[in-house]
Amino acid sequence: MKGKIYIIGLGPGDPDNMTVRAFQAIEECQVLVGYTVYIEQVKRLSAGKEIIKKSMGQEIERGKIALERAASGNTVGVVCSGDAGVYGMAGLILELLKDHPCREDISWEVIPGITSALSCSSLLGAPIVEDFCTISLSDYMTPWEKIILRLEKACEGDFTIAIYNPRSLARPDYLKLALDVIKKYRTGDTPIGIVRNAYREDQSVVLTTLKEFDPETIDMFCTLIIGNSRTYEAHGLMITPRGYRI
Repeated sequence: MKGKIYIIGLGPGDPDNMTVRAFQAIEECQVLVGYTVYIEQVKRLSAGKEIIKKSMGQEIERGKIALERAASGNTVGVVCSGDAGVYGMAGLILELLKDHPCREDISWEVIPGITSALSCSSLLGAPIVEDFCTISLSDYMTPWEKIILRLEKACEGDFTIAIYNPRSLARPDYLKLALDVIKKYRTGDTPIGIVRNAYREDQSVVLTTLKEFDPETIDMFCTLIIGNSRTYEAHGLMITPRGYRI
């Protein structure tokens, strides 16, 4: 009996910003697997389904359980915040699947979602219309030395930078270290957009500058957008020119 596994990006957290395909995939599932917070986001869609909740840090266990259920012939949905392929579960699931003894009997599909860089950008104006990159400051999976090197190269390349996981209780000083790198390449007037809980009830949006930015106000629910050398603020909007002659 063939099973299927969907790896589903839920977007920023509110149903209005989930894709139609995400709703359809969840509807098809007999089993939903995910981090507790993400399962709660789709609670109203979970009636009659087997629900498997796991804590942060149990990603491998989540993936193995999902594949186990799919190998038994179920249609399984692994739900992720934002986009499943951007710091999400898509990579892990497919890595586990490639060596799974029942891989020929499990079909898969990644359902894209709106990642934080895009949802936050939409609230700030138009900061990433030119080339941009995303960098996570979490060293849970990536060595800090590599993160800093990537940040340095992004600054050298004059990318607009979306910073994910900027600060947590376990990493209180990483953001300050990252700012030290950014200040080598950006002026104090560089706009910084701070979005906390984009498109959720306690959403906040703040536009500041590199010289006025206070890292102590940042937590794990924030995403930062650091402008490039041409980004500017106008009437409360963060704008990076695309290059049109106007």
